[in-house]
Amino acid sequence: MLVARLLDVLLVLVLLVYLGEGWRNGILRSVSVILGIAAGGVAAFFAIPLVATAIPGPEWRLAASITLAILFIGAGHLIGAAVERALRHRRDDPRHDRDLSTAERLLGAVANIVMAALVVSLVAGSVAQLGVPVLSQAVQRSVVVGVIEQLTPGFVDESIARVRSAILEEGIPTIDEALGGITDNQAPPSVDTATDPLEAAALSVARISGTAYQCGQNQSGSGFVVAPERLVTNAHVVAGVPSPVIELPDGHVLDGRVVYFDSDLDVAIIAVPGMTEDPLRIADASIGQPGVVDGYPHGGPFTSGAAEVRAISEENVADIYGESSSEREVLTLAADVQPGNSGGPFLTEDGEVAGLVFARNADHATIGYATSSAQLESVYDKASSFTSAVRPGHCVVG
Repeated sequence: MLVARLLDVLLVLVLLVYLGEGWRNGILRSVSVILGIAAGGVAAFFAIPLVATAIPGPEWRLAASITLAILFIGAGHLIGAAVERALRHRRDDPRHDRDLSTAERLLGAVANIVMAALVVSLVAGSVAQLGVPVLSQAVQRSVVVGVIEQLTPGFVDESIARVRSAILEEGIPTIDEALGGITDNQAPPSVDTATDPLEAAALSVARISGTAYQCGQNQSGSGFVVAPERLVTNAHVVAGVPSPVIELPDGHVLDGRVVYFDSDLDVAIIAVPGMTEDPLRIADASIGQPGVVDGYPHGGPFTSGAAEVRAISEENVADIYGESSSEREVLTLAADVQPGNSGGPFLTEDGEVAGLVFARNADHATIGYATSSAQLESVYDKASSFTSAVRPGHCVVG
């Protein structure tokens, strides 16, 4: 909590500085600086996760992330300011010697603080998923970051998340075969995702992130509470990740450890000490059953999307490494399953888990696949008994 408050103080000071700079310089003389900090923020957004994958220690990752953010954004600001001064001197700008109008100052202040807020959002979202709990907790609990996210339009958040997914290896497996015999695009049904049972169930769906150092990549996916202090997800989400970080809808960020790992069925159990969310109930699925797919597509904000079971079939499915295959009961879903949905639940309209999302069709964007709860029932039932950390396999190169 202290780190989050210190972060809030720092961000308020930064935003006030840029607000004052915009008011002092006006809109026209602020353009170069605005473009500079935007370029610095984008550079930091890409550089931080890429550099962090090469640093195994969380303390060093913390130091590197802060240093990179300061260097890139500071350099962008300085370069922008230098360009503005050079252009002003070259054209002998008379505005430098006269008072700016209130409108010019106001536009400059607004433009500066909006751009600074967007850069804060970019960098905060990037560092929150590096597998450093103190960073993730600070970002999650920051009042300033929360307000910025609330004011940011949804399409901007989604665009940032999609760009981030190009850096974070959160890609969902794709399957070429038409499992369940469904060969055409399927239109998801109309489902009210705001009912009491579904909103209550959503509180037990978490975002999982971490770094697989062996492959030099960050990974992100979804998971749900299956037993007290136990979270279930796909094995490929935590493959090669020694210390997954769990972000819960209530803002808590906790350390997890993998206590069960099955690369054949693509399922893993994570022990999360201190997690108090309620376990979700398990249910069987039926063909034609409507529901929702919950998760964090592209590692971004939580979404709940309509879905329907179009087929239930026994299928031979490859393991997460593509080395062997085993038979499992698969639900073929009419749903928009995106990277980052891996490990999330397919919920019935009663808020019960009927499937564990693990893949989507390679050719049809609205066909997803989930391992049925009936197939994984024995794993779910034993979740509380898994207590010792296990090796989470080796990572899958994204």
